[in-house]
Amino acid sequence: MMRALWGTARHDLAIWIRSPLAILASLLPALGLGALVAVLTVTIGMQPVALVQEGHGEAADQMGHLLEADSEAYLVQRMSRDDAAGALWQQRVAAVVVIPADFDARVAVADAHLELFLNNIVDVDLADDIRRAVTRSLAELDAPQLGFTGERRSVTGGVLLPNPFRVAIAEELLRETDTGFLAYQMVPILVLIVLSVGVLGTGMMVARDFERHTAKLLLLSPASRVAMVAGKLTGGLLATTALLLPVVGAAVLSGILVPPPGHWPALVGLLFLLVVMSVGLGLLLGLVVRRTRLAAMVGLNAAAYLFFLGGGFSTVAFLPDWIQSASRLVPTSYAIRALRQALFYPDLQGFGHDVAVLAACALAAAALGVLSLGRAWRRA
Repeated sequence: MMRALWGTARHDLAIWIRSPLAILASLLPALGLGALVAVLTVTIGMQPVALVQEGHGEAADQMGHLLEADSEAYLVQRMSRDDAAGALWQQRVAAVVVIPADFDARVAVADAHLELFLNNIVDVDLADDIRRAVTRSLAELDAPQLGFTGERRSVTGGVLLPNPFRVAIAEELLRETDTGFLAYQMVPILVLIVLSVGVLGTGMMVARDFERHTAKLLLLSPASRVAMVAGKLTGGLLATTALLLPVVGAAVLSGILVPPPGHWPALVGLLFLLVVMSVGLGLLLGLVVRRTRLAAMVGLNAAAYLFFLGGGFSTVAFLPDWIQSASRLVPTSYAIRALRQALFYPDLQGFGHDVAVLAACALAAAALGVLSLGRAWRRA
Protein backbone atom coordinates (compact mmCIF):
# COMPACT_ATOMS: atom_id res chain seq x y z
CA MET A 1 0.00 0.00 0.00
CA MET A 2 2.77 2.43 0.92
CA ARG A 3 4.52 1.71 -2.36
CA ALA A 4 1.38 2.56 -4.33
CA LEU A 5 0.79 5.65 -2.19
CA TRP A 6 4.28 7.05 -2.81
CA GLY A 7 4.10 6.09 -6.47
CA THR A 8 0.92 8.13 -6.93
CA ALA A 9 2.41 11.04 -4.98
CA ARG A 10 5.61 11.00 -7.09
CA HIS A 11 3.51 10.88 -10.25
CA ASP A 12 1.63 14.05 -9.27
CA LEU A 13 4.86 15.78 -8.26
CA ALA A 14 6.37 14.94 -11.64
CA ILE A 15 3.35 16.47 -13.37
CA TRP A 16 3.78 19.58 -11.22
CA ILE A 17 7.45 19.89 -12.17
CA ARG A 18 6.57 19.58 -15.86
CA SER A 19 3.83 22.23 -15.55
CA PRO A 20 5.57 25.57 -14.88
CA LEU A 21 2.51 27.49 -16.07
CA ALA A 22 0.39 25.81 -13.42
CA ILE A 23 2.93 26.77 -10.77
CA LEU A 24 2.97 30.37 -11.97
CA ALA A 25 -0.84 30.47 -12.09
CA SER A 26 -1.00 29.46 -8.44
CA LEU A 27 1.81 31.71 -7.21
CA LEU A 28 1.40 34.92 -9.21
CA PRO A 29 -1.85 36.19 -7.58
CA ALA A 30 -0.40 35.84 -4.08
CA LEU A 31 3.01 37.22 -5.08
CA GLY A 32 1.28 40.09 -6.88
CA LEU A 33 -0.60 41.03 -3.71
CA GLY A 34 2.67 40.72 -1.81
CA ALA A 35 4.30 43.17 -4.22
CA LEU A 36 1.34 45.52 -3.79
CA VAL A 37 1.76 45.41 0.00
CA ALA A 38 5.47 46.14 -0.40
CA VAL A 39 4.71 49.17 -2.60
CA LEU A 40 2.13 50.41 -0.10
CA THR A 41 4.72 50.02 2.64
CA VAL A 42 7.13 52.24 0.73
CA THR A 43 4.51 54.91 0.03
CA ILE A 44 3.38 55.07 3.68
CA GLY A 45 5.58 57.70 5.32
CA MET A 46 6.40 59.37 2.01
CA GLN A 47 3.85 62.19 2.15
CA PRO A 48 5.63 65.53 1.50
CA VAL A 49 4.98 68.11 4.20
CA ALA A 50 6.28 71.67 4.24
CA LEU A 51 7.75 72.95 7.53
CA VAL A 52 7.73 76.70 8.15
CA GLN A 53 9.82 77.65 11.18
CA GLU A 54 9.21 81.29 12.06
CA GLY A 55 10.41 81.01 15.65
CA HIS A 56 14.10 80.30 16.26
CA GLY A 57 14.39 79.88 20.00
CA GLU A 58 15.55 76.72 21.76
CA ALA A 59 12.07 75.18 21.94
CA ALA A 60 11.26 76.09 18.32
CA ASP A 61 14.51 74.54 17.09
CA GLN A 62 13.80 71.37 19.09
CA MET A 63 10.27 71.26 17.70
CA GLY A 64 11.59 71.54 14.15
CA HIS A 65 14.06 68.74 14.80
CA LEU A 66 11.33 66.46 16.18
CA LEU A 67 9.12 67.06 13.14
CA GLU A 68 11.97 66.30 10.74
CA ALA A 69 13.06 63.19 12.67
CA ASP A 70 9.62 61.55 12.61
CA SER A 71 9.55 60.14 9.08
CA GLU A 72 6.82 57.55 9.67
CA ALA A 73 4.01 59.69 8.24
CA TYR A 74 5.72 62.36 6.15
CA LEU A 75 8.89 63.74 4.60
CA VAL A 76 9.57 67.26 5.78
CA GLN A 77 10.77 70.03 3.48
CA ARG A 78 11.68 73.39 5.02
CA MET A 79 10.12 76.34 3.21
CA SER A 80 9.14 79.94 3.76
CA ARG A 81 5.47 80.67 4.47
CA ASP A 82 4.84 81.99 0.93
CA ASP A 83 6.59 79.05 -0.74
CA ALA A 84 4.72 76.59 1.48
CA ALA A 85 1.37 78.20 0.64
CA GLY A 86 2.17 77.94 -3.06
CA ALA A 87 3.26 74.30 -2.73
CA LEU A 88 0.04 73.44 -0.88
CA TRP A 89 -2.08 75.19 -3.53
CA GLN A 90 -0.26 73.36 -6.33
CA GLN A 91 -0.58 70.05 -4.42
CA ARG A 92 3.17 69.54 -4.24
CA VAL A 93 2.84 68.98 -0.49
CA ALA A 94 0.07 67.30 1.49
CA ALA A 95 0.23 69.71 4.43
CA VAL A 96 2.06 72.70 5.90
CA VAL A 97 3.20 72.83 9.53
CA VAL A 98 4.07 76.25 10.94
CA ILE A 99 6.10 76.86 14.10
CA PRO A 100 4.96 80.38 15.08
CA ALA A 101 7.41 83.14 15.93
CA ASP A 102 6.21 83.28 19.55
CA PHE A 103 6.50 79.51 20.09
CA ASP A 104 9.17 79.75 22.84
CA ALA A 105 7.27 82.45 24.71
CA ARG A 106 4.07 80.38 24.65
CA VAL A 107 5.89 77.22 25.76
CA ALA A 108 7.01 79.11 28.88
CA VAL A 109 3.38 79.73 29.84
CA ALA A 110 2.09 76.31 28.68
CA ASP A 111 0.12 77.84 25.80
CA ALA A 112 2.18 76.76 22.77
CA HIS A 113 0.65 75.50 19.55
CA LEU A 114 1.53 74.56 15.99
CA GLU A 115 -0.36 75.62 12.89
CA LEU A 116 -1.39 72.77 10.56
CA PHE A 117 -2.75 73.46 7.08
CA LEU A 118 -3.88 70.16 5.54
CA ASN A 119 -4.97 69.54 1.96
CA ASN A 120 -8.56 68.37 2.42
CA ILE A 121 -8.56 66.25 -0.75
CA VAL A 122 -5.80 64.01 0.61
CA ASP A 123 -6.91 60.46 1.37
CA VAL A 124 -8.52 60.40 4.83
CA ASP A 125 -6.13 57.72 6.13
CA LEU A 126 -3.08 59.68 5.04
CA ALA A 127 -4.53 62.89 6.43
CA ASP A 128 -5.15 61.22 9.79
CA ASP A 129 -1.60 59.88 9.77
CA ILE A 130 -0.28 63.41 9.37
CA ARG A 131 -2.55 64.75 12.13
CA ARG A 132 -1.48 62.04 14.55
CA ALA A 133 2.20 62.43 13.69
CA VAL A 134 2.14 66.20 14.27
CA THR A 135 0.35 65.70 17.60
CA ARG A 136 2.85 63.04 18.59
CA SER A 137 5.82 65.27 17.76
CA LEU A 138 4.30 68.10 19.78
CA ALA A 139 3.80 65.77 22.75
CA GLU A 140 7.36 64.52 22.45
CA LEU A 141 8.67 68.05 23.05
CA ASP A 142 7.61 67.71 26.69
CA ALA A 143 7.41 63.91 27.06
CA PRO A 144 9.93 62.01 24.88
CA GLN A 145 8.42 58.68 25.95
CA LEU A 146 5.24 59.47 24.01
CA GLY A 147 6.93 60.21 20.70
CA PHE A 148 8.82 58.46 17.94
CA THR A 149 11.91 57.90 20.08
CA GLY A 150 9.94 56.49 22.98
CA GLU A 151 8.17 53.96 20.77
CA ARG A 152 11.52 52.43 19.92
CA ARG A 153 12.43 51.88 23.58
CA SER A 154 11.10 49.68 26.31
CA VAL A 155 8.92 51.51 28.82
CA THR A 156 8.32 50.13 32.28
CA GLY A 157 4.67 49.15 32.62
CA GLY A 158 2.49 51.52 34.57
CA VAL A 159 4.85 54.53 34.47
CA LEU A 160 2.94 57.82 34.35
CA LEU A 161 4.09 59.88 31.38
CA PRO A 162 3.55 63.67 31.55
CA ASN A 163 2.84 65.63 28.37
CA PRO A 164 2.09 69.22 27.32
CA PHE A 165 -1.65 68.61 27.33
CA ARG A 166 -1.48 68.09 31.10
CA VAL A 167 -3.00 64.63 30.95
CA ALA A 168 -1.11 61.84 32.72
CA ILE A 169 -0.86 58.66 30.60
CA ALA A 170 -0.02 55.25 32.03
CA GLU A 171 1.56 53.20 29.25
CA GLU A 172 2.11 49.44 29.35
CA LEU A 173 3.49 47.79 26.22
CA LEU A 174 2.30 44.36 25.09
CA ARG A 175 5.58 43.92 23.21
CA GLU A 176 8.83 45.83 23.01
CA THR A 177 8.32 47.47 19.61
CA ASP A 178 5.58 48.11 17.10
CA THR A 179 5.16 45.68 14.21
CA GLY A 180 6.04 47.05 10.80
CA PHE A 181 3.31 47.33 8.18
CA LEU A 182 5.10 44.99 5.75
CA ALA A 183 5.64 42.25 8.34
CA TYR A 184 2.05 42.54 9.57
CA GLN A 185 0.60 42.23 6.07
CA MET A 186 2.92 39.41 5.02
CA VAL A 187 1.01 37.03 7.31
CA PRO A 188 -2.18 36.99 5.20
CA ILE A 189 -0.06 36.93 2.04
CA LEU A 190 1.60 33.76 3.35
CA VAL A 191 -1.84 32.27 3.98
CA LEU A 192 -2.91 33.25 0.45
CA ILE A 193 0.15 31.52 -1.03
CA VAL A 194 -0.74 28.28 0.77
CA LEU A 195 -4.37 28.53 -0.34
CA SER A 196 -3.51 29.33 -3.96
CA VAL A 197 -0.96 26.54 -4.34
CA GLY A 198 -2.89 23.93 -2.36
CA VAL A 199 -6.34 24.59 -3.78
CA LEU A 200 -5.32 25.35 -7.36
CA GLY A 201 -2.55 22.78 -7.65
CA THR A 202 -4.45 19.87 -6.16
CA GLY A 203 -7.69 20.85 -7.86
CA MET A 204 -6.03 21.00 -11.26
CA MET A 205 -4.33 17.63 -10.74
CA VAL A 206 -7.62 15.94 -9.83
CA ALA A 207 -9.51 17.69 -12.66
CA ARG A 208 -6.80 16.57 -15.06
CA ASP A 209 -7.50 12.91 -14.23
CA PHE A 210 -11.17 13.33 -15.09
CA GLU A 211 -10.52 15.51 -18.12
CA ARG A 212 -8.06 13.04 -19.68
CA HIS A 213 -9.92 9.95 -18.39
CA THR A 214 -6.84 8.70 -16.56
CA ALA A 215 -8.97 8.03 -13.48
CA LYS A 216 -10.24 4.86 -15.17
CA LEU A 217 -6.68 3.71 -15.81
CA LEU A 218 -5.81 4.26 -12.16
CA LEU A 219 -8.76 2.11 -11.13
CA LEU A 220 -7.49 -0.76 -13.31
CA SER A 221 -4.13 -0.81 -11.53
CA PRO A 222 -3.51 -3.50 -8.90
CA ALA A 223 -3.05 -0.89 -6.17
CA SER A 224 -5.91 -0.28 -3.76
CA ARG A 225 -8.12 2.76 -4.23
CA VAL A 226 -7.34 3.92 -0.71
CA ALA A 227 -3.63 4.01 -1.53
CA MET A 228 -4.18 5.96 -4.76
CA VAL A 229 -6.48 8.51 -3.16
CA ALA A 230 -4.10 8.93 -0.21
CA GLY A 231 -1.29 9.31 -2.75
CA LYS A 232 -3.17 12.17 -4.40
CA LEU A 233 -3.47 13.86 -1.02
CA THR A 234 0.20 13.25 -0.22
CA GLY A 235 1.28 14.58 -3.61
CA GLY A 236 -0.64 17.79 -3.01
CA LEU A 237 0.88 18.15 0.44
CA LEU A 238 4.41 17.68 -0.88
CA ALA A 239 3.93 20.03 -3.84
CA THR A 240 2.43 22.78 -1.68
CA THR A 241 5.15 22.39 0.98
CA ALA A 242 7.89 22.44 -1.65
CA LEU A 243 6.66 25.78 -2.99
CA LEU A 244 5.99 27.20 0.47
CA LEU A 245 9.41 26.52 1.99
CA PRO A 246 11.40 28.94 -0.26
CA VAL A 247 8.86 31.69 0.41
CA VAL A 248 9.07 31.23 4.19
CA GLY A 249 12.86 30.95 4.03
CA ALA A 250 13.17 34.21 2.07
CA ALA A 251 10.83 35.99 4.50
CA VAL A 252 12.87 34.77 7.48
CA LEU A 253 16.23 35.70 5.93
CA SER A 254 14.96 39.17 5.02
CA GLY A 255 13.74 39.75 8.59
CA ILE A 256 10.05 39.98 7.65
CA LEU A 257 9.08 36.88 9.63
CA VAL A 258 10.93 36.66 12.95
CA PRO A 259 8.93 34.69 15.55
CA PRO A 260 9.79 35.02 19.26
CA PRO A 261 12.01 32.32 20.80
CA GLY A 262 10.21 29.02 21.23
CA HIS A 263 7.41 29.81 18.76
CA TRP A 264 8.81 27.92 15.78
CA PRO A 265 7.12 24.56 16.63
CA ALA A 266 3.73 26.28 16.91
CA LEU A 267 4.34 28.16 13.66
CA VAL A 268 5.35 25.02 11.74
CA GLY A 269 2.38 23.06 13.08
CA LEU A 270 0.00 25.83 12.10
CA LEU A 271 1.37 26.03 8.55
CA PHE A 272 1.09 22.25 8.21
CA LEU A 273 -2.59 22.34 9.17
CA LEU A 274 -3.16 25.16 6.70
CA VAL A 275 -1.52 23.10 3.93
CA VAL A 276 -3.67 20.05 4.76
CA MET A 277 -6.83 22.15 4.65
CA SER A 278 -5.96 23.78 1.33
CA VAL A 279 -5.11 20.43 -0.29
CA GLY A 280 -8.37 18.91 0.99
CA LEU A 281 -10.30 21.83 -0.50
CA GLY A 282 -8.37 21.29 -3.74
CA LEU A 283 -9.49 17.65 -3.88
CA LEU A 284 -13.11 18.76 -3.51
CA LEU A 285 -12.66 21.48 -6.14
CA GLY A 286 -11.21 19.12 -8.73
CA LEU A 287 -13.95 16.61 -8.07
CA VAL A 288 -16.72 19.18 -8.58
CA VAL A 289 -15.48 21.03 -11.68
CA ARG A 290 -13.50 18.23 -13.45
CA ARG A 291 -11.89 20.71 -15.87
CA THR A 292 -8.41 22.15 -15.35
CA ARG A 293 -9.18 25.65 -16.62
CA LEU A 294 -12.36 25.86 -14.63
CA ALA A 295 -10.50 24.55 -11.57
CA ALA A 296 -7.95 27.35 -11.97
CA MET A 297 -10.65 30.04 -12.28
CA VAL A 298 -12.80 28.79 -9.42
CA GLY A 299 -9.76 28.11 -7.23
CA LEU A 300 -8.40 31.64 -7.66
CA ASN A 301 -11.74 33.17 -6.75
CA ALA A 302 -12.21 30.84 -3.78
CA ALA A 303 -8.73 31.65 -2.47
CA ALA A 304 -9.41 35.39 -2.89
CA TYR A 305 -12.71 35.23 -0.97
CA LEU A 306 -11.13 33.20 1.82
CA PHE A 307 -8.27 35.70 1.93
CA PHE A 308 -10.38 38.85 2.17
CA LEU A 309 -13.06 37.43 4.51
CA GLY A 310 -10.30 36.09 6.74
CA GLY A 311 -8.91 39.60 7.30
CA GLY A 312 -6.37 39.72 4.48
CA PHE A 313 -6.20 43.51 4.22
CA SER A 314 -7.63 44.57 7.57
CA THR A 315 -7.96 43.29 11.09
CA VAL A 316 -11.32 41.52 11.36
CA ALA A 317 -12.19 43.36 14.59
CA PHE A 318 -12.05 46.67 12.68
CA LEU A 319 -14.58 45.56 10.02
CA PRO A 320 -18.39 45.96 10.05
CA ASP A 321 -20.36 43.59 12.28
CA TRP A 322 -21.80 41.53 9.43
CA ILE A 323 -18.33 40.87 8.02
CA GLN A 324 -17.09 39.90 11.48
CA SER A 325 -19.95 37.41 11.73
CA ALA A 326 -19.14 35.99 8.29
CA SER A 327 -15.44 35.71 9.11
CA ARG A 328 -16.22 33.34 12.01
CA LEU A 329 -17.28 30.81 9.38
CA VAL A 330 -14.06 31.23 7.38
CA PRO A 331 -11.10 29.10 8.56
CA THR A 332 -8.55 31.55 7.17
CA SER A 333 -9.55 34.11 9.82
CA TYR A 334 -8.38 31.70 12.51
CA ALA A 335 -5.18 30.93 10.57
CA ILE A 336 -4.29 34.61 10.12
CA ARG A 337 -5.02 35.45 13.75
CA ALA A 338 -3.01 32.49 15.03
CA LEU A 339 -0.06 33.29 12.75
CA ARG A 340 0.04 36.88 13.97
CA GLN A 341 -0.12 35.70 17.58
CA ALA A 342 2.77 33.29 17.00
CA LEU A 343 4.88 35.86 15.15
CA PHE A 344 4.31 39.17 16.90
CA TYR A 345 3.41 38.43 20.53
CA PRO A 346 5.59 37.01 23.33
CA ASP A 347 2.94 34.46 24.36
CA LEU A 348 0.47 32.20 22.56
CA GLN A 349 -2.71 33.45 24.18
CA GLY A 350 -5.72 32.26 22.18
CA PHE A 351 -3.47 30.28 19.84
CA GLY A 352 -4.80 26.90 21.00
CA HIS A 353 -8.40 27.78 20.18
CA ASP A 354 -7.54 29.03 16.70
CA VAL A 355 -5.40 25.97 15.98
CA ALA A 356 -8.17 23.64 17.18
CA VAL A 357 -10.67 25.25 14.79
CA LEU A 358 -8.18 25.15 11.93
CA ALA A 359 -7.31 21.52 12.68
CA ALA A 360 -10.99 20.54 12.60
CA CYS A 361 -11.42 22.33 9.25
CA ALA A 362 -8.27 20.72 7.86
CA LEU A 363 -9.31 17.20 8.87
CA ALA A 364 -12.85 17.73 7.58
CA ALA A 365 -11.63 19.10 4.24
CA ALA A 366 -9.08 16.30 3.78
CA ALA A 367 -11.53 13.57 4.78
CA LEU A 368 -14.33 14.87 2.55
CA GLY A 369 -11.94 15.30 -0.33
CA VAL A 370 -10.52 11.79 -0.03
CA LEU A 371 -13.93 10.10 0.41
CA SER A 372 -15.59 12.04 -2.41
CA LEU A 373 -12.68 11.44 -4.76
CA GLY A 374 -12.75 7.72 -4.05
CA ARG A 375 -16.48 7.51 -4.82
CA ALA A 376 -16.11 9.63 -7.95
CA TRP A 377 -13.37 7.36 -9.26
CA ARG A 378 -15.60 4.34 -8.74
CA ARG A 379 -18.23 6.02 -10.94
CA ALA A 380 -15.69 7.22 -13.53
